[in-house]
Amino acid sequence: MTDKPHHRWRENIEALTMAVVVALLFKYFVLEISKIPSGSMQPTLMGNSETETFDRTLVDKLSFHFRDPQRFEIVVFKHPLERSRIMVKRLVGMPGEELKIERGDLWTRAGSDDPWRILRRPPAVQREMWRALVNAAGRPAWSVVRAGADWH
Repeated sequence: MTDKPHHRWRENIEALTMAVVVALLFKYFVLEISKIPSGSMQPTLMGNSETETFDRTLVDKLSFHFRDPQRFEIVVFKHPLERSRIMVKRLVGMPGEELKIERGDLWTRAGSDDPWRILRRPPAVQREMWRALVNAAGRPAWSVVRAGADWH
């Protein structure tokens, strides 16, 4: 019996090729890292080209194949007109409802005959948005300014 000669280079190239194929499949079908390009999601997600501050997100590409998206979730999608552009937005409108913004509040109704109701973020989302208003010394990071006699 003769032994086959070991081809270490071939084994390494095959292993590297399989690793690249698995990584690409994983990236295109399961998870992807995305950079936040603009400040439209601030203060939740930061993106600023002037200061070169960009948050990164890990995007789950599978969950919406098994369930519908929920209101106030952050969704990632391709721009409908510029397919190479990735959009990162918070979902507020749901199918079949009307939305309006009035005095900074978001309102919704199911149909034109229904009354408007204000939309509030769920408590878990609100907790994530709250920021401490104290500095490192434990003092308030804000102060009260009283109007002087020359203020109008």
